[in-house]
Amino acid sequence: MSTIRCPHCGSPVMVRGNRWECGWCGDFGDIPSLNRSERIKLSRASDAALEDLERGVLSILEGIQAHFGSGEKERLLACKLAIYGMSHALVPANNQTQHNLQLLQVFFQRYSFCTAGEVLGAARSGKPAFEDQFLLTKEQLGSFWESLLPDLPQYEAYKAWPNWLYQTVDGLSDVESFFSGEDSSTLFDALQEALDAHWSAYPLLHPDLATLEAAVRNWDFSENEWACRDLLIAAFPDAVRFWSAEELLEMDTMELLGKVGEWKPEVGIQMMKLLLDTAERHLQEPEAAEQLLGNDLYELCQNQTVQPKLLAQLKEDARLVRQLFQSAYVGDLQEELLEACNWFGEARLKAYLLSLLAQNPYFKGFN
Repeated sequence: MSTIRCPHCGSPVMVRGNRWECGWCGDFGDIPSLNRSERIKLSRASDAALEDLERGVLSILEGIQAHFGSGEKERLLACKLAIYGMSHALVPANNQTQHNLQLLQVFFQRYSFCTAGEVLGAARSGKPAFEDQFLLTKEQLGSFWESLLPDLPQYEAYKAWPNWLYQTVDGLSDVESFFSGEDSSTLFDALQEALDAHWSAYPLLHPDLATLEAAVRNWDFSENEWACRDLLIAAFPDAVRFWSAEELLEMDTMELLGKVGEWKPEVGIQMMKLLLDTAERHLQEPEAAEQLLGNDLYELCQNQTVQPKLLAQLKEDARLVRQLFQSAYVGDLQEELLEACNWFGEARLKAYLLSLLAQNPYFKGFN
């Protein structure tokens, strides 16, 4: 910042908030008592210093208004989010510097939607203003962010955020960076990672069973590529209660069925039947049949803990037999089950299953 000089002796003065003091002659006063040239210097310095903060607050405002509208209610929401960002950044005592406090005062002299004292008071209490509304971490989610999740598009990794959401969070990171001194890109990445974690987990925590069933029944995964897995999670909540949403998101359908089958074979078989029954009309389509029988169900069906109960089910369930042995895919799964018949002494069942395979035009023999 340019040197501000004493109107009495011309020596450099110390500026604190709205006051100045000369260390040479002892003179002091309010900013308006400085010479006009010195007041202009201060104004220009403040303009330059506040640019990043103003840009961040404006970004929040534009993002909020682009999505919610441009009324007074929306403006107030944006102001609250900006205040949260300021007070959150100022919670650490080492960020409550004289320089930061001076900039805070100058900002609210220009934009009077709050006061520096209110922001600083919240920061010094250890709880940022409006924290319940705007807190955003992997562990906790404020009510504002939580209210967005039902209306956001299906989460897809590496897909760009909606512009308004990016603009809002980018502005918040700029505001926090201004007072914390941390890199705004680093802050944005942390906020993005936190929101992504909640966004991606939302369908698992709030499943729409009818929508998932329709996706699998129609074999349409344009809205949710993990609809098969998510259907099983939604339909069998007790079977997946051991895993967190984050852990479930790391699993594919095959791994989920395999883990559940290892724990409780009967439930694994029920989950398998739900998938096959729901997608039954697509089992004569080679691509769909291979995905289900050649991939999703393979780990479950080759598990020797599951196989005795699955063979018992096959002896009583003609529909399941048709689904597994008369579909448009024949491969390792059927071979594993035939070998299981040998292992568990089910010669008659094996002969019956082989007779069905002989009638299946997709069966070309095993390697």
